[in-house]
Amino acid sequence: MSYDVIICGAGPAGLTASLVLGTAGLKVALIDKESSPGNKVCGDAIAAYVPKVLGGISPEFTSALEICEQKIEVNKCLIVAPSGKFLDLKYSLSGFICRRSVFDRLLFDIVIKQPGVTAFPGTKVTGIKADKKKVTVITKDGGIFTGALVIGCDGAGSITGRNLAGNKTDLRHCSAAVRAYYIGVKDTPASTFELHFLKDLLPGYFWIFPLPDGHSNVGLGVPSEMIAKKKINLVKRLALITESEPGIKERFNAAELTGLPETGLLPLGSRKIIVSGDRFMLCGDAASLTDPATGEGVGHAILSGRYAAWQAIRCFEKNDFSAGFMKGYDKELYAKLWRHNRRRFLIRKTVITKSCLLNLAVTLGNNNKSVLETIKKVIE
Repeated sequence: MSYDVIICGAGPAGLTASLVLGTAGLKVALIDKESSPGNKVCGDAIAAYVPKVLGGISPEFTSALEICEQKIEVNKCLIVAPSGKFLDLKYSLSGFICRRSVFDRLLFDIVIKQPGVTAFPGTKVTGIKADKKKVTVITKDGGIFTGALVIGCDGAGSITGRNLAGNKTDLRHCSAAVRAYYIGVKDTPASTFELHFLKDLLPGYFWIFPLPDGHSNVGLGVPSEMIAKKKINLVKRLALITESEPGIKERFNAAELTGLPETGLLPLGSRKIIVSGDRFMLCGDAASLTDPATGEGVGHAILSGRYAAWQAIRCFEKNDFSAGFMKGYDKELYAKLWRHNRRRFLIRKTVITKSCLLNLAVTLGNNNKSVLETIKKVIE
């Protein structure tokens, strides 16, 4: 099966790249191992700038999002320090919380309407190779896809990144997360997502994000090195927090868990890895772009998918798929995200790891406007 571009992974990065390339008239194969999009462990938070980015590509997305009832707009953040003191942050722009199964499906349904895009859900990629003339993608069911280039949007442990770039997982630059859905969590403030920093898990945090119909996305994110060193079982630790942590357990007395907790790996944007080469680019988690301080990854994935698609279009215009020409993607991507991610990583290492500094930051934030604005920018 021959295509112009093969995209591995139908998460936000892969869907965004497909949407851009589909409107550019290229022939695209969108391959994903899941039969239905959106099986991703995260907080389901969508940054405020995301609708503008996607709406600029497809006005249909804007219309579909407006009528979607399975989301909750949020413009406030409640930060709870290890001391128990808290800080209320309010933003001028609203993001929203929407289950990834809903958000990704909304975007997927728009993408597959593009005449140049053919989707292959439930198709697992087992091998990728590239030579001077083409890339070849091999799937578990025996399928062979060829194209001029491949865009790897296949998440943590990306097979595209392993096969074509030789990238390896580095636990010093990863976090792991567990996410569960509850119904009936008490005292959830309106339009607010919550971050609870617990002393023995710093710089990790426990979160409660609101969802429609009385549901909540509840989770815990912890550095992978800490998990390995302390042998933390994230699922058990999440249960322990909801059952016995003061200030939290009372809110879960009558709450019910819906479905089983799930865990996932978050490759952080605190290091630069190989994100492009001869006939390939990497996006989203495959490119290690998750915000090191907050764990937010959807927005960065979408931005990277857009940049990769723009670079792909330039490649076809110049008929140049070389590693040297592909560096245009690296330059654009890191010009947008590297400084941001590096700054967040330094904040994580110097402030969020120390309970005394977090306690002080919350105290000062409640009494000093400039400190408050600085904290808002970190959590934004």
